Amino acid sequence: MTTGTASERATEIRLEGYTMAFYVAICLDAALVVSDVESASLVGLIWGTTIGLAVAHLFAFRLAARLVRRGEFGVHQSRLAAAQLVGAMVVAVIATVPALALGGTSGADGARFVTSALIGVAAFQIGRSSGASRAKSALLAGVTLLVASAVVFVKVVLVGH
Repeated sequence: MTTGTASERATEIRLEGYTMAFYVAICLDAALVVSDVESASLVGLIWGTTIGLAVAHLFAFRLAARLVRRGEFGVHQSRLAAAQLVGAMVVAVIATVPALALGGTSGADGARFVTSALIGVAAFQIGRSSGASRAKSALLAGVTLLVASAVVFVKVVLVGH
């Protein structure tokens, strides 16, 4: 049984998609920081990391949803899972463009740039949509990018990727 209005369910679906996209962007940044790959394996790293994270997350989501919902995995949960998958794949596509266009180290730098830009643009939009000026929104984006970078740094230092 799904509760909430259609609008609330749609908002929850968007939330899941964006959450997965930001999660994959941060994890992908960390994987790219520690990698030393050539052009062909760079695309493999991007897609392998993304698919691995998406599959692990979807498995955990399905297990948790069934646990919480007494064995049920309904239409709404399927839509949430689909949104998560789409969010992950969008990040992989975005990161693949500079990886293919630039290749090598420049491609990895470009992929890191676009995944970070995704987070920064989202933070800027958060500021603007809540009524903040462009300057305050840019400051929010900068602070958000610093926090995201700190998360990547901690992940790299503690785990290696």
